[in-house]
Amino acid sequence: MSEENIALVRRMYEVINATDRTGETFVDPEDAAPDLWIRLAADFEMHGRPDIPDSMVYRGRESAKEFFRMLQEVWAELRWEPLEFTDLGDAIVVEVRISALGRGSEVPIEADETDVFWFRDGELVRLQGFPTKADALEAIGS
Repeated sequence: MSEENIALVRRMYEVINATDRTGETFVDPEDAAPDLWIRLAADFEMHGRPDIPDSMVYRGRESAKEFFRMLQEVWAELRWEPLEFTDLGDAIVVEVRISALGRGSEVPIEADETDVFWFRDGELVRLQGFPTKADALEAIGS
């Protein structure tokens, strides 16, 4: 199952990176990638990074859409470049490089992040970004 999980994670990054954010219309992730959307567990949770002020937890598929809506409102360009995948069975850890351009401000950013994707029975149950790989591994208990 881990190979399937890694393939799903790779596909998620591909879809996020291919999303056109230049227009004002929200690109619904369920419409953009229905093959991925059905792999989110009914109790899916997306946790904001713990080092970000006012970090939120998005519970459920519909709530997760609000996260993607926020990304599209804030960033005119956004790219997560996966650098290294670590397969821990029920969790996939991905070190990524983020580059973005602020919508309206045109301010560019670049940052490193480590994302953790937790799986249960072939479905994605939780996603969270961390500032470092050490923080991510600690959250997993590794």
